Amino acid sequence: MKKARILSNILILLFTFLFIGCKHQPSETLPALRTAERLINTDPDSASSVLKHLPSPEKLDDETFAHWCMLSGKVTDKINTPILPTFHLDRALKWYENNGTQEEQAQMKLYLGRSYVADGNYDKAMAIYIDALEIAEKNKLHNLCGYINCYMGDLYEQEDMQKQAIDKYKTGANKFKTANNVRSYACALRDVGREYALMDSLSRALKVMQKADSIAIRLNDDNVKASISNSLGNIYQMQHKYGKAKTCFIKALRQGNNKMPSYIALVKLYIEADSIPKAYELLQKVPQNNPEYTYSIKGLYHLIYKAKGDYKKALENLEEYTELIDSIVYADNQSKVLEIETKYNVLKAQSEIDDLKIAKQKYIIILTVSIAFTLLILLSYHIYRKQTISKIQKQQEELNQTKIKLLDLSLELEKKRNQLETAKAKNENVDKLQEEIADLSLKYKKLQNNILTNSAIYKKLSQLAKQNMPGNDKPLITDNLWQLITDAITVAYPNLEKLVYDLCPDLTSQEWQYCCFYMFNYDSSDEAKLLNISPSSARTKHLRLRQRLNITLESKTTLYEYLINSID
Repeated sequence: MKKARILSNILILLFTFLFIGCKHQPSETLPALRTAERLINTDPDSASSVLKHLPSPEKLDDETFAHWCMLSGKVTDKINTPILPTFHLDRALKWYENNGTQEEQAQMKLYLGRSYVADGNYDKAMAIYIDALEIAEKNKLHNLCGYINCYMGDLYEQEDMQKQAIDKYKTGANKFKTANNVRSYACALRDVGREYALMDSLSRALKVMQKADSIAIRLNDDNVKASISNSLGNIYQMQHKYGKAKTCFIKALRQGNNKMPSYIALVKLYIEADSIPKAYELLQKVPQNNPEYTYSIKGLYHLIYKAKGDYKKALENLEEYTELIDSIVYADNQSKVLEIETKYNVLKAQSEIDDLKIAKQKYIIILTVSIAFTLLILLSYHIYRKQTISKIQKQQEELNQTKIKLLDLSLELEKKRNQLETAKAKNENVDKLQEEIADLSLKYKKLQNNILTNSAIYKKLSQLAKQNMPGNDKPLITDNLWQLITDAITVAYPNLEKLVYDLCPDLTSQEWQYCCFYMFNYDSSDEAKLLNISPSSARTKHLRLRQRLNITLESKTTLYEYLINSID
């Protein structure tokens, strides 16, 4: 597979150079573009096929190329195909800025911003959106203003800035209402409700979602109706109103073309409502061969078998679920790397084509150097990826083995505890069982500690703590590292969160993060360096955490020891 990728990149480069002398495509492409333009509203799939099969669209003259980009963007709006790369849209925008209408300029800026979002360049995307919105507002293009605001809201949502996202979705909804775009108006309200739900403002979320639902009823669009019904059901489920949530999910099943999200949501509802037989029965009816939802189905089977007490099947499905998630993440990363490489090679080749048109006598030298350079990069990358993947696989295998041992110990410990209760009732072998339980508990906690100390985040923090950084005035732990800390603790000590929130139900998210960090058991000096505070302040934080958890320690017992011994 990797060799095929290397060969394809080489062929792309060679293909580009072999045709550097070709001129722009003649006007035969114009009928194809007119055909695609006619089909966009009635048959967008056919329009997409026409646009994809144009020979070398990058060789079109600027006007025709800009028209092709605009039509490709409109097709993307209809059937959710991948947005064109930024360098294509940037070229098209330059033509529209000199020759197009204000509406065309704003529309192309919107497409360019979305392309930057696809690349992960959020700052650039936001800057483009702001420019597009200014043009649309100035020219009272209300419908376009609605779309731009909603895409800005999507960007804020990706950055977990819910309040800003709500403001943008509300503005977008008002613009759609003014433009009499009822479908988009309902969708924007749905997005507002979703953001309120993410902020745990469920009463507001419910009010807005009900309004969106009342509007969607008037639409002749079952997919929008299903989406809103599904979202409404999620809010009711978060409020533990399972009957109303069930009604919404069943309604969504009757409406939409894609029924899998509603099936999955309904199964989760049954599990949460302790209706395990219903959950199992419904999950059996769900199509099992949909690759997009295979990992979700495995995860649900894990929860169902766990609730039934069938830990063997629960473990089997959990392992399959974990493997699927890992493979999806890996495939996604590989796809992004290949996409970046392809864009880089195309841009590089285009630049070389322009240079060769001016100085064709340099063709052989540039071609040879470029291929050699590309091969060197690909070879280096191939070796690096092979080593990295091997290392990751070895670490993953070790982690999986440790998790299996941990689960086995957990099951054995639970078995011994049940035997102890029986023995107490009969007054038989109590001391022996207590010793066995103590021994198993010690091994269990040791394995938990091994999982934590062998994690990547533990090694990363230990490395940071050892660094000498004179003049540093900021904490060494970033927001991303905080998330990794909580994830690692959740894996090693899955019952810690329940313990601390039982002790302090109003514990803040920052306090929970610090509690997870505290479980790494660094000394005050290392903790102070990582948090950029003094050692005495670190000890004070320990005291405040203990006070927040309302814990009274016995003599010569630390808070860490107390928490470790209290976790089931």
